[in-house]
Amino acid sequence: MEGARILQSGGVVAIPTETVYGLAADAFNENAIKKVFEVKGRPQDNPLLVHIYKLEQVYDICKDIPKEAERVFKAFWPGSVTLIFNKKECISDTVTAGMKTVAVRFPKSEIARAIIKESGTLLVAPSANLSGKPSTTNADHCFDDLNGKIPCILDGGSCSIGLESTIIDMSIPEPILLRPGAISVEEICKVIPNLIYKKELLSVENSDIPKAPGMKYRHYAPDVPVTLIEGEYIKTSKWIKENVNKNDVIICFQEFLSEFKDYKYV
Repeated sequence: MEGARILQSGGVVAIPTETVYGLAADAFNENAIKKVFEVKGRPQDNPLLVHIYKLEQVYDICKDIPKEAERVFKAFWPGSVTLIFNKKECISDTVTAGMKTVAVRFPKSEIARAIIKESGTLLVAPSANLSGKPSTTNADHCFDDLNGKIPCILDGGSCSIGLESTIIDMSIPEPILLRPGAISVEEICKVIPNLIYKKELLSVENSDIPKAPGMKYRHYAPDVPVTLIEGEYIKTSKWIKENVNKNDVIICFQEFLSEFKDYKYV
């Protein structure tokens, strides 16, 4: 596999996962890790996620894993939940922005797991977009952002979820939700009843190092105007049809998709 060969040689590759596309590099190659920051234009104090392809690998890079984490493993791994644990020395401080914790994800995507396995290493893989821009959910999106910046984009089609992973800090006695994502708070609380979820804990001050992406810097932000349309369904859908261009993007609940079948992006 060409992508695996590039990763083995210290290059970076855009790879598909079930959440969003990731900009992957060897998690144990310092130069490769630095390339990820350089390509994305990512601040050095914004830590990276490490991706594994089998559960046992979390024990190779993390320590002090609490018993309740095993319930999370059973319920959500492989899947779109990222967990933060105390790291072992094998994980570079460059990956973790100097912190003693590391964020780990075990993707559900068989393509992603196959790439990690074929590369012969673990991979850091933040979203494959320029820092601050919306995450990429297909190969065309990656090309728009990263054309000429990386040697390879692996096309795995559109992501089945298209939303970043949920991030939970399990390096402390009471787990804290640091980033809402594809797995809901309600689902997680069924497995971790003592989960702490407070809006004020989802961000940090400018002088602090964030434990997870999205806590400090402008994140996943579109560079076009966004309009929120609220109100009774019939009136709002009528207004949209009368005022919104058919080439604009509409985001709505699944049950309303058929209402906008004539629009290009829904």
